[in-house]
Amino acid sequence: MNNKTSVELKETGKEKSRLQKKSFRVLSFLLVLILIIGVSVSFYVSYTKTHYRISFYQETSQKVSDNIRIVVVSDIHNREYGENNKTLISDIRGLKPDLILFPGDMVIRDVDDYQPMLDLVSALTGVAPCYGVLGNHESERIYYGDDKELPNKFKNAGLRLLRNAKEDIQIGRNTVQLIGVEGTSYGFEEYGGREFMEKTEIDSSTLCILMNHIPILFDKQLSAYDFDLGIAGHVHGGIIVLPFIGGLYTEEEGFFPKFTAGEYVLDKQQTLIISGGLGDSKSFPPRINNMPELVAIDINR
Repeated sequence: MNNKTSVELKETGKEKSRLQKKSFRVLSFLLVLILIIGVSVSFYVSYTKTHYRISFYQETSQKVSDNIRIVVVSDIHNREYGENNKTLISDIRGLKPDLILFPGDMVIRDVDDYQPMLDLVSALTGVAPCYGVLGNHESERIYYGDDKELPNKFKNAGLRLLRNAKEDIQIGRNTVQLIGVEGTSYGFEEYGGREFMEKTEIDSSTLCILMNHIPILFDKQLSAYDFDLGIAGHVHGGIIVLPFIGGLYTEEEGFFPKFTAGEYVLDKQQTLIISGGLGDSKSFPPRINNMPELVAIDINR
């Protein structure tokens, strides 16, 4: 072997060694990064099981004389914040609501014991009148899980379930028309929602609030009616929230959905507020960059 070839082999060996060291550093960095991300996600998921944010919305209406505060407890799915939900109850009491709304999914379809939710309702009836609608998890327990007494159990706890029903509520000097509609994006007619809404008389001079569990129902079917404020939940904020983009996925709309959480304006300039929800119906996929949410709505003149 001549000297030239020997030098070339040495240089080639050095280059190979440098590349191996560089690859090892890159691989080590990636492994550390993955570990950091994994630990961070695990911590965040654990944190969201015991913490939530309170989101405030300000609405104006010439149809009210006194200010009204509404608290929305959505999609809690049997979760407890503090022993016997003491933390949640204390926070709601501190908000001093005039009305507490439950737009569905207090239970989990596969969990038989939802006594904590009955206890929560019972406690909150001492804070303000409590009204609600069924979510898909309640409906599935009733119709497919042979839990026909579920509505009566919540009624006995103090929750006024509006199942295709309208009730006029007096809050101070205000009269509020509160409507609860059953149905899903594919079952509006099947659950009697359309027939009920067609027959329901809405006083255009009185504030009207419409509750349904599933937001997409407001996009087409419910936006045709003359209410002022819509309340929904169901979609858990899109589960994973991407920076600058928003919620990643909902069952009804798929990836990059229109309706996830927050405030929206519908066809007739009605306001729709969607709660990101307080719980999870299953462990996967977990909420990422998406804190559970308690909603407070102030309606001022």
